[in-house]
Amino acid sequence: MIYLDYSATTPIDDEVLMRYVHVEKHAFANANSKHFLGMKAHAEIRSATEKIAELLKVDPSEIIYTSCASEANNTAIKGVALKYPNKKHIITSALEHSSVVAPLYYLQQNDYVIDMVNLDEHGRFDLHHLESLIREDTLMISLVAVDSETGIRQPIEEVGKLAKNKNVLFHCDVTQALGKCPIDLSGIDLISCSAHKIYGPKGIGLLIKRKSASLVPLIHGGRSTTSFRSGTPQNALICAFAQAMELAYWNMETRIQRVKELRTFLVNNLSLFDKISINSNEFAIQQILNISIRGIDSDEWVLKFSQRDICLSARSACSGKENFSKSVYAITKDNDRATSSLRISLSHLTTMDHLRAFLDVLVDFLKEMGE
Repeated sequence: MIYLDYSATTPIDDEVLMRYVHVEKHAFANANSKHFLGMKAHAEIRSATEKIAELLKVDPSEIIYTSCASEANNTAIKGVALKYPNKKHIITSALEHSSVVAPLYYLQQNDYVIDMVNLDEHGRFDLHHLESLIREDTLMISLVAVDSETGIRQPIEEVGKLAKNKNVLFHCDVTQALGKCPIDLSGIDLISCSAHKIYGPKGIGLLIKRKSASLVPLIHGGRSTTSFRSGTPQNALICAFAQAMELAYWNMETRIQRVKELRTFLVNNLSLFDKISINSNEFAIQQILNISIRGIDSDEWVLKFSQRDICLSARSACSGKENFSKSVYAITKDNDRATSSLRISLSHLTTMDHLRAFLDVLVDFLKEMGE
């Protein structure tokens, strides 16, 4: 089996899994209980939270644990909207994850105005256009750090400076960036991410809410680690998240260099085929390579590769039922490329043999087309 879909999810790291099992066995009590086992669980969560806060350079009190990045995105967007009901304008982009698009659509159905920032020729946010969109009643800017389908890294540091100068809240989903590329979070008011993209467990994400930002919780009732998200604390998941994040940050440079070598090999070989266009440019992170193969149906080819024990994707796993890549179309304005795109996502776990086998299968499929 060859797995080339790491941007959809990653396998849990052995160290992370061992950490999860240890805490689940030995510190399973409700962390808000007053007995000794509850206090032990509370201490484990406090230590994990301090570790995450140190790595992300935030205050531990700013961390809100959620079930996933989708919940974090919904909490940020709906929570701020509930807090400031008189501001009805939000700025976003065509590159956002469905967990950002859906709550924005919900707000749009309730008299909110949603504006889309333009992309420049590199598929990055046009900062001049973004500035021109800001109004007196702008509630927030919600823009992704890395496009999940093409991997293009966005200028979120500059967006943060602009938002601060205009006194507008900035929410950013950094799920595809976390642990994969250096990123400065200091200019972001609300930050969403998830553990399962960095070799952690599914079922745990977080929202960083700066002390200067305010929101109304979506879940009320019951004590937790924070007043902004009720529910029994997820002891083992939190500790496993911290372990995954620590490993990702400690090994980031080594992992990036490893993936860069793999990507260069893949790009050099894919560039030999006239039928293939590469949609990920020089601004893309190393881990994501999006291509279009003229004349194919993306979904059909994902199944074809699957039948040869190769896992990749046509687009984001959470993009919905549409048969084209919104990101590729937004960047290329080419419907043919958007409907014939494949996302190959790499990892430090990927090997050259994996890529050679993938290329062999790709050549077989192209020969079937008469290439």
